[in-house]
Amino acid sequence: MKKIFLIFLCLATFAGCDNIVLRKDKSERVTFNTQLSQGDYTLYMYEIKYPKEQKEKLVFFSKFENFLRTQSTNKDKNINFIMPKSLYDDITAIINEEGIGNERAFFKSASFIDEQDKKIIDREAGFVKTPSNGGEIQKYLNKQYYHILSLIGKQNEYKENFFYTEYDKREITFEYLNQRNSLKEILAEKKKNFIVSLDNIDDMKNYSKDMIYLKNSNDDTIKDILEGKIQITSPVIITNSEKYTGYTVKNDTVIFFNNNISDKKIEKEEINYFRRYHFVTKIKEISSFNYSNFATDENQTEISVLLGREKYVPKRPLI
Repeated sequence: MKKIFLIFLCLATFAGCDNIVLRKDKSERVTFNTQLSQGDYTLYMYEIKYPKEQKEKLVFFSKFENFLRTQSTNKDKNINFIMPKSLYDDITAIINEEGIGNERAFFKSASFIDEQDKKIIDREAGFVKTPSNGGEIQKYLNKQYYHILSLIGKQNEYKENFFYTEYDKREITFEYLNQRNSLKEILAEKKKNFIVSLDNIDDMKNYSKDMIYLKNSNDDTIKDILEGKIQITSPVIITNSEKYTGYTVKNDTVIFFNNNISDKKIEKEEINYFRRYHFVTKIKEISSFNYSNFATDENQTEISVLLGREKYVPKRPLI
């Protein structure tokens, strides 16, 4: 009886350790929805910059759309992009038929704008004359209407003493956003390989269903995630580590360790979770969409491929 108790105690101890220690022998047999044969793969991830000025943001999206469409026609693999929050949020807004950057302050109902929205509206349309007896909400509604008119080149149609309505504003907003249908379409198609870069781990709760790059993480943060002290629901997390390379899985979240080559030769423990699948992650910062910035590697793959997986269930042998 004592011997049986000791066996169960050992099993319980090993099970508990498995939640904390990354083991090289831990693996899971999986199949992927796409034809991804067993072998070695590189996940190239390109970290792009996003301008702060509104005009430059619009130019950025024009170039980005052109690149994404040209890349699609070349029938190459989709590119994994790491994006700052401001860019990722604007892409989400475009897909949801909202505005880019400062535009959202003009698209909101005038009854629900906050002080920051008012500052943006006053900065962009402070000169616009509005009905003198309309009240504050009407004042900002008219300014919103004028600015959106200017976006479609119809600012001369604005009447300063007219009491515009939210319906009027919605009509011209739809006209403006219709010009973005092509951009919305390509972003919605490619977003499956977009990763949002977070500097603060507290921001993870706002992107619980998105793929995340924890740019300023450390091994203490990684330990907290692996021990369950930090709750995660994101399908993918990419992080930097001085201890690990490769990837592991925690609560269905795939955690990749950045494997960029540095001047300091640090010996890292290599971890591979899916049986006979070896993934290496490499992050590169780029400042333009020049094709020379992107790797041409037969073994590269898209990160979205890894989301379409299921545990492998072998067929029963015939009797």
